[in-house]
Amino acid sequence: MYKVIINRIGISIFFLTLSSCAVFYSSERPKIDFPTGTKDKSLSYELIGWDGETDRRRVSYILAALQNSGKFSSVRYQNQPNSDIHLQIILESSPRFVFFLGESSEPVSYLPERNPERFGAYLLNRFIAISTFFVVPDIDRDDDHLVFRLSKKGKLEKEYRYPMESYRVFGWVSLLLVWGDDRKEWKPILTEKVSKFLGDSGNEI
Repeated sequence: MYKVIINRIGISIFFLTLSSCAVFYSSERPKIDFPTGTKDKSLSYELIGWDGETDRRRVSYILAALQNSGKFSSVRYQNQPNSDIHLQIILESSPRFVFFLGESSEPVSYLPERNPERFGAYLLNRFIAISTFFVVPDIDRDDDHLVFRLSKKGKLEKEYRYPMESYRVFGWVSLLLVWGDDRKEWKPILTEKVSKFLGDSGNEI
């Protein structure tokens, strides 16, 4: 009886380990304030690459920052013909090396061709993590980039690209490090990205 209970507890803890994940943001976070001054210009936007549930939550922080910046009279979805500025908000995702906990969004054969060294390190890390029952953590790197593509009157003006590199840690270590998880920091991080974009594009907006 006790043996069965212990086995069930062990299995539960094992699957809890697999489902738990700590996320750590590693890109630079400069201290940036929103540019001063209000401009009476309307903004329309288009979303590209924001497919997952987590992505949709993150893009909502970007839109809120644009709306609250005081730079635009209105912020509307899709390419409005009467808007002064059109903005494509793009999540430029890195290849997803996912075999054990999910499915890759790209053909498996394409991943080693794009980055064989990283692919080899990924497979080695995944093998060690599984063989040690995740005592050695499984670490996935997301070297995504946030891209703002600015257009006026149907003409592309400029593109602004910002790194959003982070690491996802699966395993027993993630349970110990969950206190330092950066997932709750995505709102201020993305607000800073919007502030940086508005500062960099000051002459175009």
